[in-house]
Amino acid sequence: MSEAKIVLCNIALRATPDPFPPVACTSLFNILKKAGYSPLFYDIDAQRPDRAKIWQFFKDGQFNIVGISAVVSTGYKYSKELVKIIKAVSPHTKIILGGNLAAAYEVILKKCKVDICAMGEGEKVILQLVKHWEKYKDFLPNADLYQIKGIAFLGPDNKCKVTEPEILLDAEEIEQPDYGVIRQFSLIGKYIIDPMSRCDFIYDSRSYEAKRSGKKMATIFTEKGCINRCTFCHRWIKGYRVMPVQKVINTIKELMEKYNVGFFCISDECFGENKEWLEEYIRLLKPLDVLFQIGGARVSIIKKDPSIIHRLKNAGLTAIYFGMESGSDRILKMMDKNTTRKENLEAARICAEAGVYTVIQLVLGMPGENDQTIEETIDFIKEATGDLPYMPDLSINYLQALPGTPAYEFLLREGFLVSTLEGQEDYLLKVADTNATEFSQYINVSQEPLAKVKLWKEKINLQCRINWLKNHNWKLPKKQKGVEIKANLKVFPAFNIRGFLKNKAFSYRFIYLMGDFFWRILLFKNKLEFIR
Repeated sequence: MSEAKIVLCNIALRATPDPFPPVACTSLFNILKKAGYSPLFYDIDAQRPDRAKIWQFFKDGQFNIVGISAVVSTGYKYSKELVKIIKAVSPHTKIILGGNLAAAYEVILKKCKVDICAMGEGEKVILQLVKHWEKYKDFLPNADLYQIKGIAFLGPDNKCKVTEPEILLDAEEIEQPDYGVIRQFSLIGKYIIDPMSRCDFIYDSRSYEAKRSGKKMATIFTEKGCINRCTFCHRWIKGYRVMPVQKVINTIKELMEKYNVGFFCISDECFGENKEWLEEYIRLLKPLDVLFQIGGARVSIIKKDPSIIHRLKNAGLTAIYFGMESGSDRILKMMDKNTTRKENLEAARICAEAGVYTVIQLVLGMPGENDQTIEETIDFIKEATGDLPYMPDLSINYLQALPGTPAYEFLLREGFLVSTLEGQEDYLLKVADTNATEFSQYINVSQEPLAKVKLWKEKINLQCRINWLKNHNWKLPKKQKGVEIKANLKVFPAFNIRGFLKNKAFSYRFIYLMGDFFWRILLFKNKLEFIR
């Protein structure tokens, strides 16, 4: 048994914990355990310990190595604070940071006290780093450390050294989240959840069948990576690998038996691009009689096979989400989406026809975006959602350029970001703990002033809802009568119009009747905000 004391931990992502399981930590945990180590797992994201508890945990632990999984670059601020605590109470501890945040390795190595950044998949890196520590009781930047692939560290000259990329895992080596590890060290109830808390299942009548009563939902994966590389996408590891179908099915069966799971979130980024795999998946999954949603797919799977959504529904599909991103072909080309407005529209039409729930997901504010491209997007959404049996759900994001993306490189190259180390850190702190839905994080690279850009989100939301209501005789469906208007309608200081109109279908009709005058008022209000 090794003498190395190792703990793997994640960071607190966003304001509240997400049911997305800590797959990186559980995978590395099992690799270390199989190699004879006795690691711990500290699930900070699920447990949300305060600063004092984190301080005490690392003070008591006095670990030799801490591995931090930082999934997104918006976690920079939290990661820096966490590293500061660890080094304060245990100065000898060596810290490895992996995940997408490691794309900003120069900032992390020089502005935080991180010792090593794992630049790719950590499964092949972690054992080599632990063995290096066992030999030297440190991560000395010597010849041995240079031989470890897929890492970045500071050399004796205080310059960043990046070794050659590590070979990616084979498809057979990719692991599912280990719920046994989560149950041992964390709060399993944060990850095995009530499926009816999500829109993915509430619109499908099969969810209410007596045989599914009391069944839980769990998250799994079927692949890693994507066949595409959109310019805004926070993915800096290339490649697309699909797990063996039988391995996925075995995971589903295990979760059904151990945790009474009958609903599944397939948390992929690029589901079903391998047609042979997809056919086998449908064939083996259908007899299990489970319901599932697909968290990420490209409309190309429908382009390849227009019948696929109907056949997936027959196997238990209730919802699927595509990154449609825009209704403008010019902006889709700017994004390198390798798809078109027509293909997006066909995907939405087929999902509606099959009774499969989806959300139109958008990214606003790309270079070249203007009022015309936004109007094209509004027209696209109206056409895609006007006849749905439920009011359309939209996920509207502003471009959030993060390290490792072409969009981030564009901001640096064009001078929208200060290229110094301090400037890059300032940007990481600015976007810390922010979501792409938040306008405050957006840097304006569009062709319109910020006052207009800020208006786009509300304009898309309201105009598309108004269009739907017009098509449905201005009546909200019973399940959505509690929908709150998200536009800031408090524009008249002497009268709280928001309170008067809130949660009523009449409010949408009122906005419709006001016509362009309503948008001129909001635009004027936005302009006043930026003047201040």
